[in-house]
Amino acid sequence: LIAVTISIWLVATINWALDYNLNRFGLFPRKIDALIGILATPFLHGSWPHLVNNTFAFLTLGWLASLYDTKRRSQLATLSLFIIVIGGLLTWTLGRPYFHIGLSGVIFGYWGFITINGLFDRSIKSIFISFIALIFYGGMVFGILPNSPSISFESHVFGAISGILYSYIFYGRQNK
Repeated sequence: LIAVTISIWLVATINWALDYNLNRFGLFPRKIDALIGILATPFLHGSWPHLVNNTFAFLTLGWLASLYDTKRRSQLATLSLFIIVIGGLLTWTLGRPYFHIGLSGVIFGYWGFITINGLFDRSIKSIFISFIALIFYGGMVFGILPNSPSISFESHVFGAISGILYSYIFYGRQNK
């Protein structure tokens, strides 16, 4: 988490120095040449406040998500890549036609994974982590609703769906 956060801040500094011209590599729905945006979007932000807000939630929810499978060190990396690719593809396919940037799709993916995983995994630990996330981040549910034309609610929705899907695939199916 720390290494990724440092990378994101480094890209943000370069992007700021270039007058945010790197944001053209963001995700633009249904444009083939913008598919790179699926991987680039989490590293691109439109302002310092945007980055600061995303950083705290990314570190907190990322840490909570990493608590589920301490035996597999790659759990968080696998979850993150799943959210980036699946959430990004859904946003690319169904999103509004403008540049989608920011880490919030990943953050909502972590949130979706954490909040639902207590139901799928059914362990005391998972239920407790889900409960903590709901207490402190329950208001994120309102972030999946369209509330501003400049905020990609699509990234929020599809990130959350991706996190829930990951939980179902890797935790829910084993409890059937």
